[in-house]
Amino acid sequence: MNKSIDLGKYFDYTNLRNNLTFEEIKKLCDETIEFGFYGLCVQPYYVQEVVSILKSSNVKVVSVADFPYGASLLNSRWQQVEELVKSAVDEIDLVMSIPLFIGKKFDMFEKDIEMAVQICHSHNVKLKVIIETGLLLPEEISLATRILCNYNVDFVKTSTGVISRGASFEDISIIKENISGATKIKASGGIKTLEQVQKFIELGVARIGASSAVAIVREYEELMK
Repeated sequence: MNKSIDLGKYFDYTNLRNNLTFEEIKKLCDETIEFGFYGLCVQPYYVQEVVSILKSSNVKVVSVADFPYGASLLNSRWQQVEELVKSAVDEIDLVMSIPLFIGKKFDMFEKDIEMAVQICHSHNVKLKVIIETGLLLPEEISLATRILCNYNVDFVKTSTGVISRGASFEDISIIKENISGATKIKASGGIKTLEQVQKFIELGVARIGASSAVAIVREYEELMK
């Protein structure tokens, strides 16, 4: 990354703790605006507060569905997506159905993705699908990516950062080789350094999920002075 860029716009600033205070939520919102992050990602419970605080800003409100295990029944998954859409989120990060994919029940797996895309896109909400690369073989990462692109998901996202390792450069290379259409790549999980972020962007990542976004952007701004 040889020239100055608006690094903040690559980030979904992320805090998925389930015990946030109002003061902590307000601080997250303030930091998101201050550092020019693209979005703020929080648990569904906090979406209403975040939407209220950020309503006069350009920040996108992001939340998660069937997080982190991706093991709920299909009707429950769709209901979670529908409830988030009603809460006025801009983007939803949905963990793919891990049991269906690992179990090679691809008809049901694809039906699930199709339904989630339909719910989101009919309300102009973007859908990112987390494939949890740390649980998959390289050929499974390739297959998951191709299936998701067939249904026009907005982003293939690497990881929850909870139940396996985070994003790797190899993951991104595999996803990039198999991605098509307008689908983009979001890297997440274990991203804590500017060096990692720069490499991910060079590899073609369009969005980065990180709880360390403030420290990373501060370091970048110091380097650019």
